[in-house]
Amino acid sequence: MIRVLLVDPSLYTAPYDAALSAGLAANGVAPRWAVRDLRPGEEGDIPEAEVAMHFYRLTDGRRRRSGKAWKLVKGVEHAIDLRRMERLIAREAYDVVHFQWAALPRLDVAAIRRIARGRPVVFTVHDTTPLNGADVSQAQVQGYDMLFTAAQRLIVHTQGARDALIARGVDAARIAVVAHGPIALRLAPRPDPDKPADRWRVVLFGRLQAYKGVDVLVEALGLLPAETRARLNVVVAGDPLMNMAPILARAEALGLHAPTLTFRLGRLDDRAMSDLLGSADAFVFPYRAIEASGVLFLVAGFRKWMIASRLGAFVDAIGSAEGSGALVEPGDAAALAAALADGIGRAPCATGMDWAPEWSTIGRQTADLYQQLVASHCRQGIAHDVR
Repeated sequence: MIRVLLVDPSLYTAPYDAALSAGLAANGVAPRWAVRDLRPGEEGDIPEAEVAMHFYRLTDGRRRRSGKAWKLVKGVEHAIDLRRMERLIAREAYDVVHFQWAALPRLDVAAIRRIARGRPVVFTVHDTTPLNGADVSQAQVQGYDMLFTAAQRLIVHTQGARDALIARGVDAARIAVVAHGPIALRLAPRPDPDKPADRWRVVLFGRLQAYKGVDVLVEALGLLPAETRARLNVVVAGDPLMNMAPILARAEALGLHAPTLTFRLGRLDDRAMSDLLGSADAFVFPYRAIEASGVLFLVAGFRKWMIASRLGAFVDAIGSAEGSGALVEPGDAAALAAALADGIGRAPCATGMDWAPEWSTIGRQTADLYQQLVASHCRQGIAHDVR
């Protein structure tokens, strides 16, 4: 049995992590995780028995801190925790280490290179653009690119992502395409008594960041005639990880008010999230940059009309099945406005998640990759015996 340590320090994609973990376990892999502790109000996705260590014991999880000073402390803690993790890897003799995210690329690259001296390291490139195009320093961009050379093998979720890495000079033989799988809700949705009966509800849900294109959605609604706005109930919901004040001010200036446009800012618990998503008539993803959206894989099973930017997994989900939704160019508010108007009252012809593989398949593909890497290291006399 292959023993693997999977690394997601900030627990950025907990539902994905848990589903992948189950898929790996079903294929003869013993997964363990290095993640932060749960924050107040969070539900655990990864079984506690699979958590090998916690990052950020001082600055995150149940002791989450905020502010610039604590951010600096967290950076120092990340470096310390990487060293703790390296000692754990040596002590527990993991066969493979699989990074899901790199919180501080330059520090993570150095750790990956040290770990790779004794065992294979895999890095999943969830997004080929650093931080999905956010305004970051050149040092962060350079550090991100260095990740592509530090790990022995890279995993991407789409053929488009593979092509993008090859165009940036990554050896094609080092890149494996392993698709994202469906994410299930914990709770069954209940009817929403506050949903306007005479309006088409379109939902944008998730952590609100610049690349999500909330501002593009606001501009698109502003382009619609009053009679079309009167038929829409657009709900933007999620924890804001950006300054929302300019977007709220722009919505006000355009005369966009409830029930045409409603903001539900803040983290939604499982019950509120499930009820909101279940009440949607359609979902919108006006993203500027993305490869594989966890929210897409959460809502696709509802079999509702979807409007999305022509990017990454959205092309696979919508473009591969005619009649499942509409694709628009990123940042094109006029095209988005037309798609919103055209989508009112439309139901998809496609069959939900038929285009996405099951997690058992994803687990098998990933386990096969681990086995190939371990065998290669053993032949070279680098890796230890696989138990």
